[in-house]
Amino acid sequence: MITLSRGLNPHETAWAEPVVAGRPPFALLHGSPSYINVLDALGAWEAVGALRDRTGVAACASFKHTSPAGIALGRPFAPGDETFHDRGPLPDDPLGRAVVRARHTAPKCSYGDFVAVSEPVTAAQAPLFANAIGVIAPDFAPETLADLSRFHHGRFILMRGHRAEERAAGGVRTRESVETAGLRLTRSAAPLLGFAGGTHPECGTPGSPDDLAVAVAAVRHAQSNAMAFVVDGATIGIGMGQQNRLDCTRLAAARARTWQRRRHPDVLGLGFREGVGPAERAVWRARLAEGDLTPSVRAEFARVLPDPRDADREPDWTTTPPLSGVTLAADNHFPFVEVVEIAARLGVTQLVTPAGSTGADALRDACDAHGMSWIVTGERFFRH
Repeated sequence: MITLSRGLNPHETAWAEPVVAGRPPFALLHGSPSYINVLDALGAWEAVGALRDRTGVAACASFKHTSPAGIALGRPFAPGDETFHDRGPLPDDPLGRAVVRARHTAPKCSYGDFVAVSEPVTAAQAPLFANAIGVIAPDFAPETLADLSRFHHGRFILMRGHRAEERAAGGVRTRESVETAGLRLTRSAAPLLGFAGGTHPECGTPGSPDDLAVAVAAVRHAQSNAMAFVVDGATIGIGMGQQNRLDCTRLAAARARTWQRRRHPDVLGLGFREGVGPAERAVWRARLAEGDLTPSVRAEFARVLPDPRDADREPDWTTTPPLSGVTLAADNHFPFVEVVEIAARLGVTQLVTPAGSTGADALRDACDAHGMSWIVTGERFFRH
């Protein structure tokens, strides 16, 4: 049994123990995780393991409050990515690329996040986890453990993850349980990427299978309702936890639009006063890209710029580089053609949903009209 630092709130006590004695999902190497830290670690660890198995590529997941803030494969960087990373040259190894791309999906969310990686962490990669609260990985180089343990004022959480096949026959969770209000609820657990029944196109030609896998991993592990935009093996916008799918789509689309605007020349070229750290620079770029800065925020923005007058200059967003080849996945079917129309504005060419939409004919027609393929996975991925 592991005594946790807190429950959901600081005044609550909490602990964790393996379902099968002697077969925990991780070994705690350093730090004292909270209840939420453990949930984030386990969700992220499942996601990167499933992606690594399916794609064969190094994967990283950044989780915050039990949902992914960003998930990425270690694919090559695209032009403009160098300014997303203010800690020197971009890493040239697959794991380093996955970490930078995942944690820069939404820098406002990936701050104090829990990070999972599919590969052992080396000393060269340690700086990439600055401003996180913990990491779960298959292993760590000895010197890396010492380096990382000093992060977060010595409270950084380090876990060595155990793969499912090391804990149970078959390597797949068969059930999940939760106790609440005097009742234990138990359900059979879905496959981690939901492809047990395969996939098939409703219309069009399937796009990138790796982007499909990343998008499904994001919605599979996000709080329902969930929608995820993905391009080049990395999430660019995730929306979750809304009571209707249109709000969820608009949240994901707004985050994808912010990601896109962060590549605008005026955002990439922002200069900052000396002493403004990498994490703060990333957040300010995101806030500028979001737009609608209030007077107090704009005044604060002016204080971090070499020329305060630059805080009042609004970029011409019509010159933002366009998005293309984007995949959008949903954790459930939807009957709204509006979702397809929103997706088309953001360069989506591949839509991924479970089967069973009540408006299938209208959706098929909308996808055809926008040159979009529609891929059906056959399984719903609700998570609560």
